[in-house]
Amino acid sequence: MKRRGSFLAKATGTFLTLGFCTAFNFIVNLVLSRVLGPAGKGITTPALSIATIGIAVAALGLDSSAAYFLDRKRFRAKDVLLTAMLFAVISAALASVGVRLALNFVIPEATPMARLFFAGGAFFTVIYTVAHSGLLGRNRIGLINITKLAADLARTVLATLFLYSLWPSVEGFAFAYMVAQALNALLTLIFAFSEVGVRGAKVNFGFLSKAIGFGIPVFFAALTLQTNRQIGILILKSLTDAEKTGIYAQALTFANLLLLVPKALSFALYGAVVGESGKEEFTARTVRLSLLFIFIAAVITAALAPWLIPLLFTEKFAASVPYLWGLLPSVVFYTLPQLYAAFVIASWGKPWHVFAASLIGVALNATGNLLLVPRIGAWGTVISFNAASLAMAVYYIVLIKTKGQMSLRQILIPRADDFRRLVPRSKLRN
Repeated sequence: MKRRGSFLAKATGTFLTLGFCTAFNFIVNLVLSRVLGPAGKGITTPALSIATIGIAVAALGLDSSAAYFLDRKRFRAKDVLLTAMLFAVISAALASVGVRLALNFVIPEATPMARLFFAGGAFFTVIYTVAHSGLLGRNRIGLINITKLAADLARTVLATLFLYSLWPSVEGFAFAYMVAQALNALLTLIFAFSEVGVRGAKVNFGFLSKAIGFGIPVFFAALTLQTNRQIGILILKSLTDAEKTGIYAQALTFANLLLLVPKALSFALYGAVVGESGKEEFTARTVRLSLLFIFIAAVITAALAPWLIPLLFTEKFAASVPYLWGLLPSVVFYTLPQLYAAFVIASWGKPWHVFAASLIGVALNATGNLLLVPRIGAWGTVISFNAASLAMAVYYIVLIKTKGQMSLRQILIPRADDFRRLVPRSKLRN
């Protein structure tokens, strides 16, 4: 039973959830920046970037595969989820080892305990990433939102408590991250198996082979998407120092706040169109509205940043404001890949297109950083990410224009009727 419901309601619920989670993360970032300064920020942000890439590698696209095949006639939902979770446990253990080794190389300033906690957080996040497919495939976006909200609330409370009193260090932050991800994984597992059932579930190797066939391009797509977002900060950290990286990381953190709406919409969009065709105009309407909102938000952010960042994070981070201005165009460009990647995988079942677009972005991003950072520092990272985001956006515009039979106006220009409800409320579909 795939839960239908109103797309607008699910998107709004996801937006509100991510809004609260963003507020929680903002508090954590505020506390971390004030307590540990640019150097601490320059350690934690690259560490989380390494963990994010490790998670994408370990998931192997199985989260999208399980959601896609969850209720296909050939497979029982409970068998799909059980098989995926057994694979996830093994993969998560290997990923945590890989993350810890990578931290040794990229962030030698991190202590062994901090590396252990970041690796542990990556382990639990892989479990969550695969487990939530049991809810995503049924379009149970509300339950996914509940678990994320609970985990981020726990992370905020713990991080604030540790950084301000009990454990004011990178290790304290890393421990809070690990505990929050463990809570997220546990709650999601409970909800997912409650949704699909567990009694009588069996490991289905037929599904696993089918899922890996579908999941490999999804895996490459997810890996390149995440790498494109994280590689700049990692190269910058490798070629400069923690303090300079921390200044840029603060600008990136602030810029990423603007992606809240497209992120919420892409999540709800995946659940709404998974396994369904004929959703091109529906998706285009979502993209048009998101582009308009992000553009307006970017203009407001540019105006407020010069006094808001020093006020919140102290004058030590005032130097991050020009970097933020430079990143704002890339945030607008990135809206198209953020949304159309979900549509192309879930509705068209064509993850190789997502991989191709992301690979172009990664190649431009990495090459630009390696060439420009030694010469102009963090501005090389800003320029490279803008170039990568624009290239990916152009790829999706050409793809949707040709394969989706849509004009540039349909893809990019908002209409008056776009502000109506995107879909009516409907009943459950068998």
